[in-house]
Amino acid sequence: MAKQIKTAEDRAKARAIEKKSWIGNIAGDLWGGAVTTFALLPETIGFMIAAGVPPYIGLYTCIILTITLAITGGRPGVISAGAGSTAMITVGLVAAYWQTHPEYLFAAVVLAGIIQLILGIVRFGSLIKFIPDCVMHGFVNGLAILIFISQVKLIFKDFATLPEMLALVGIGVGIIVFFPFLKKIHPFFGKIPSSLVAIVILSIYAIASGSDVLRIRDMGTITPGFEYVGMVFTRLPNVFSGECIANIIPVSISLAMVGIIETMLTCRVVTEETNTPEQENLNRECRGQGIGNIICGFLGAMPGCAMIGQTKANLGAGGRGRLSSLFAGGLLAALLFSVSRALGAIPVAALVAVMLVVCYETFNWGSVFKAHKVPIKETMSMALTVIVVLATDNLAYGVGFGIALYVIMMIFKMFIVSEKVMIGIAIAATGAAIGILCAGFATGLGGVALVMFMIAIFGISTASLVRNEMMAGKGLKAFSTVLMIICAAIAVTGVVFMYVG
Repeated sequence: MAKQIKTAEDRAKARAIEKKSWIGNIAGDLWGGAVTTFALLPETIGFMIAAGVPPYIGLYTCIILTITLAITGGRPGVISAGAGSTAMITVGLVAAYWQTHPEYLFAAVVLAGIIQLILGIVRFGSLIKFIPDCVMHGFVNGLAILIFISQVKLIFKDFATLPEMLALVGIGVGIIVFFPFLKKIHPFFGKIPSSLVAIVILSIYAIASGSDVLRIRDMGTITPGFEYVGMVFTRLPNVFSGECIANIIPVSISLAMVGIIETMLTCRVVTEETNTPEQENLNRECRGQGIGNIICGFLGAMPGCAMIGQTKANLGAGGRGRLSSLFAGGLLAALLFSVSRALGAIPVAALVAVMLVVCYETFNWGSVFKAHKVPIKETMSMALTVIVVLATDNLAYGVGFGIALYVIMMIFKMFIVSEKVMIGIAIAATGAAIGILCAGFATGLGGVALVMFMIAIFGISTASLVRNEMMAGKGLKAFSTVLMIICAAIAVTGVVFMYVG
């Protein structure tokens, strides 16, 4: 009887919390949703241009996910939309099949959603807390660098207008950086997204001057269309072909894992700022994310996940509940279907400026400048995560290898107590890295550079355990230092091989 009473009380408490998440902060949520809408526009359009799909498809993603996650999500205040991390994963698939088989992309999105839904059901979200911080830092750093590279390519896309493009990008960055200081004059200025101000000013200049600088409409149509809605059904035989399945499985797994990781990372931010830690919310968020991406795939939209920058913008403007996400999606839909022509006139330089600032804010600078204060094996796990991400254009691979290295080092530290065994492993790793390096120089095999880099990183990590975390004598410590220096030189050479070869 007491158990039944407790269950009833828990249900009543859950209903009260759910109701409060909808109507407990109406004014703040409406303003937060409005600010979020204008914070979503430039980044999402920029991500879609970088991925190679029409920008309106990414805006569909924002509309679908913000509305769906407002209802099914587990963490009120989180903004889920067409994120750069998921967009970057689809680049290879889009480049290979968008012109001939666009249904492959949408099938990949549906499969990713199904995987996320299953992971939410088996409570995978509870395991996210075990991902080391160093791997998380490598994840966000790799994402920032990928976005930066894509924006540099956009800057140099049209050499005829390059000087004007560079000037507008510089002005846009300046506006975004310095506009927030106007809140010292009046607090109202602090509520206006500086990225929106930069876009408006640069768009007015481009339209008024008749500039030939690259516009959004030159990169892809912003006018909403419906030709991709339900394509996974109309081309079902293609979706279930061997070619499609073989190509979408790795992409879908990457989308699912990266989406969940970034979403959980965003939930951490909301937990810290709102002081409402509820572990069950993470699993509900996984399930909601899966449902949202399944709907995106069926309706011909890109994949998405939680976005840290937009979530912070929502929280900063007062958004705390589900209404903020719902209102953001509704307002974005109204803008897309009423003023899409005006959105197409926005100069790409404005979006590049926004994205460059996003890169700077996304990159975890402390993980670099404070690297000397953490164990070397953690720095190496972060470095491995970043390099694998850049070498493969796949964030999930980077996270996987980073976690693997970290776990191996922890196992070595716990179960291998002999310094001589550890130094022997370090010597073997160094010898293997040197052998691959010599083979690379002799045959010009640039493709082995990543393997060489990974083995060298393993050698550095293993030698660092002997040098810094084991009771080794001075001789072994000095020898392990030499091994670390050799492996570091090989690792740098591996990076050079990757980008030169």
